[in-house]
Amino acid sequence: MSSVKDKLLYSVFPRRCKLCGEVVALDEELCEECLNTEQISGEICLKCGREKEKCTCKKEHFSAEYKGFCAPYYFEGSMYSAVYRLKDSGYKELAPEMAKRIAECVKRNFGDTEFDVVTFVPMTEKRTRERGYNQSELLAAELSKELCVPCEELLIKTRSTKAQRLSGSAERKTNLYGAFEVKNVATVDNRTVLLVDDVKTTGATLNECAKTLKIYGASAVYACAFTVTNNKKKT
Repeated sequence: MSSVKDKLLYSVFPRRCKLCGEVVALDEELCEECLNTEQISGEICLKCGREKEKCTCKKEHFSAEYKGFCAPYYFEGSMYSAVYRLKDSGYKELAPEMAKRIAECVKRNFGDTEFDVVTFVPMTEKRTRERGYNQSELLAAELSKELCVPCEELLIKTRSTKAQRLSGSAERKTNLYGAFEVKNVATVDNRTVLLVDDVKTTGATLNECAKTLKIYGASAVYACAFTVTNNKKKT
């Protein structure tokens, strides 16, 4: 009887992959693609988060404001779908599993670092109202539970900016200049901060946020995301 009921419920409310939101069988938690997607591993560049052989930081003269960055996955395949389902399709239930993978990555790469606070890349109040939530805040809240480190809103976005995905590398930097401010100086001073976002492309957003936190006294800023763009070029 229970099996019949489960199948009926599945036909109306299908079970979905905990990581990307794809429909899966009743007895599965992850879809086949997520199960078979390898995490970023081996020696990585702590500026861009990519494996060393995919890093172009030196060639591009990239200078990071944060001490290190890591992400468990590249922004492709089912992980691409996961980000956009969380961000644009209201699949907020994906945040816990995504945060779990980020936490594993943070422990692996920054295991000796004691964080005082977890925070997130903010959106403007208008954009947050339009979407109903900030996906990076959802990830940070879940990551906080995984790492047993408090989550606090340290930054605010003071003005709207052109979507980063629509901007070139140089334009991204000027687009974000002065776009962030700290919410309360006292909550930043002399603290080691873990900054969270959903996806990192050029790193301009994380850099501007990290720079703002440092200006107001953060002792160190580390950054992480669920995905990072996969640079196919070799150095």
